[in-house]
Amino acid sequence: MATLPSSIVDIQAADELVRGAATAGITFIVVVVAAVTIGLVLLFRRREGAKPTSASGLDQVETRAGVALVHADQALSGSDDELGFAVAQFGETATADFAAAITVARGKLTQAFRLKQLLDDAEPESPQKRREYALQIVALCEAAQSTIDAQNHDFSAMRSTEANAPAAVESLRTRIAAATERVPRVDETLQRLLATYDPTLSESIATAITGASRSLAEATAATDSAERGIAPSGVNTVTTDISNAERALHDAIRILDSVDEGAIRLDDAARALSKLIDTSTADLVEARAQRDAAPDADTGAAIIDAIDDIERIQADIASRRAITPIADLDRLGAAVASLDTALASARNQAQRLEHARIALEGTLVSARSQVAVVHALTREGRRVGADARTRLAEAERQLTIAEAEADPVEALDAARRAVTHARDADALARYDGPR
Repeated sequence: MATLPSSIVDIQAADELVRGAATAGITFIVVVVAAVTIGLVLLFRRREGAKPTSASGLDQVETRAGVALVHADQALSGSDDELGFAVAQFGETATADFAAAITVARGKLTQAFRLKQLLDDAEPESPQKRREYALQIVALCEAAQSTIDAQNHDFSAMRSTEANAPAAVESLRTRIAAATERVPRVDETLQRLLATYDPTLSESIATAITGASRSLAEATAATDSAERGIAPSGVNTVTTDISNAERALHDAIRILDSVDEGAIRLDDAARALSKLIDTSTADLVEARAQRDAAPDADTGAAIIDAIDDIERIQADIASRRAITPIADLDRLGAAVASLDTALASARNQAQRLEHARIALEGTLVSARSQVAVVHALTREGRRVGADARTRLAEAERQLTIAEAEADPVEALDAARRAVTHARDADALARYDGPR
């Protein structure tokens, strides 16, 4: 065999060396790229693992939203009182911005309560959507609180100047005298309520005259102190006395108003109850006829149960000397609603509209009364939580819908929803308990 020239051997060796080096380089690059890729995957996996899921921390966010709702609602209620003080002291023109700010804050709080109602309703939301709603509630409440705080700060500054102390004292004297003149008339109203209705209804207002008189005495004493503190130079340090007098007078007026408002609610409920008794008696005649012609056993049984409920409630009301008009109206209204449902298929559209118009009046009275009762609970020093306040807000929303709705059937449905939400709010508020 011929031997290859040395130059050719050298060229082949060099070529093999180059190919080996290239192969090694490529292998090295592949290894490095693979390592980097694996490292990046692990890094991002760790980062993704560190991210909270939509459900993590959800309980804390929702708890924060509930606390924010309660604080904002309390602040708004307090600002309503502050606005009353400010109007009395500075007039409506000077307090127009304050009133507008409260309206804005109330709008934000209404949105927040609507979101809370969506969280609490029967339709389940995803954890992500619940977190979204809860954070929106917090943001709305904080915005409302900020609006209220800014206005409260401005009026605190106005009061601290004390430049109008003499005029404030004179205004207090006039308003204390007017409130004092109301006491005998309100006492007569209270005695009529105690004689006309079940005395347990008036237990909460039976001490109203004593409480109003005590508050008026405190307002007078604070006003006297403020008047003594007014210096001839016109630079006075009586802000605390004037503020105390305003608050005591406000308490007295609120107590007197509560008796008058309670009388209106009870009298309205009594009239509505009397009318509902008459119409439900006529409904029973129709129901007995439909019972015998019921298309199926279930419909017949539902009509029989509704008839029994109405007859039992009517007999109970008739057997008592003193009625509880709001509670009786609520019970009889619920029984009539059950009868309406049982008779729905047998009635034509005209009959349904007429029965809805008749039932609506009493249901609206019941809804307004229930809402007023829960509002009183939120103001009497009880610890009322976010759930109760949310149900109350929804009851007020449904009541507004009922009052504005032209279709009596739709209005009646909304009014009944308002009653249900207000009743739930009452139960939750009482469960939350006193402070």
